[in-house]
Amino acid sequence: MIKKRRDFNTEELCDLRSFPKCILEEIAVNTNSFTSDAVAVNQYHLLPKYGNGTITNYSSEDIEITISRYQLCKDLLYKPIIHHEILQICFLITGEKIIYLNDTQQVFYENRESYMANIDHFNGYSRILAEKPFKELKVVLPKAFLINHGLINDFDFKNLTDEKLILPITEELLNILLSLEQKNPLEKANRLYLRAKVFELIALQIELYKKNEDRPLKTDQNKILNTLYEVKQRIKATIHKNITLTELGEDMGITGPALNKEFIRVFGCSIHDFTISEKMQHAKLLLENSEKMVYQIAEEVGYKNSTHFTAAFKKKVGVTPKQYKKQL
Repeated sequence: MIKKRRDFNTEELCDLRSFPKCILEEIAVNTNSFTSDAVAVNQYHLLPKYGNGTITNYSSEDIEITISRYQLCKDLLYKPIIHHEILQICFLITGEKIIYLNDTQQVFYENRESYMANIDHFNGYSRILAEKPFKELKVVLPKAFLINHGLINDFDFKNLTDEKLILPITEELLNILLSLEQKNPLEKANRLYLRAKVFELIALQIELYKKNEDRPLKTDQNKILNTLYEVKQRIKATIHKNITLTELGEDMGITGPALNKEFIRVFGCSIHDFTISEKMQHAKLLLENSEKMVYQIAEEVGYKNSTHFTAAFKKKVGVTPKQYKKQL
């Protein structure tokens, strides 16, 4: 399988994917720590070179809640450390985040969205975009918590790869999250209070997932990450066509230049460059797995002129289609 190349502009991001420890130890400094009612509270402040803001972590024997409120200077790439099977419940009040599951699958997650997922053996990484302030509440529960409280058989918890993973944050949920976020840290450091809030959040999420199960998947045009994902899917599905930037913009309800600017911000390349890359990847697969002539492959990836296709292929791959075929 040909892996898709992912080009990030290193000037516009901070890549900490190789950092071996908890990301907090690198991007923030611990400003306060205390324990109350068997709940350990750790408050952090972001280091100036990464941005400005705070992260507060509450952890008891079987519950961990992290409240993040900060503005990054650059996009941040990092690998979450997950040592055992967990249930992760995340609520993004403001901001943008992309979870890269593997070379081809991503989860796009932005303001006023949430998810609840069972996670085990996660080998991907996450990217928090710096364009918008980031405010997130994350709950992490070990599998034992679900078993001990009889939740494991009550609901078929989703995985990160499942469809309909992302849910909107309802007004009811938002009010709970804001009250939890704004409450004094000392008041939140209470086992019964945290446990009650966790059960409340789980119950509401389960109810929302059940309501959402029979609804068709559709893209929210007000969510730019969803729009950009749809653009990528549209390009891949119509690789034999040549859709203009203007046409894409009209279909997505945004001007072509504005759409292209957002695409570059999130994916690090223009829509044109991404389209050419996808066409050439598909052409390589056809060269590797079929006996089709070059002119036939050119037509399948949207080129009416095989000479133009050959020139584009050589520019992208470094050799002509015929030379590539001979190398196999």
